[in-house]
Amino acid sequence: MAGLEILKTVDLREALKNVNMPFLRLYGYLDGLVPRKIAPLLDTLWPHSTSQIMAKAAHAPFISHPAAFCQALMTLKSSL
Repeated sequence: MAGLEILKTVDLREALKNVNMPFLRLYGYLDGLVPRKIAPLLDTLWPHSTSQIMAKAAHAPFISHPAAFCQALMTLKSSL
């Protein structure tokens, strides 16, 4: 439950503005904790990042969709 409390109380948007290297943000379309509608807002806030919404995933696509998750990481890696 501590992890859920962190999600509720910690806001890293300002800190991530200082990241000047590419990073990937993966969202689950069915995520009840992090709404997918935030992706376009963060695209503007973090121009070095890429967002991807996984259609049939919820909050932990690395568990529910490991192959698609790894493919997204490999795609980012190959773009560097």
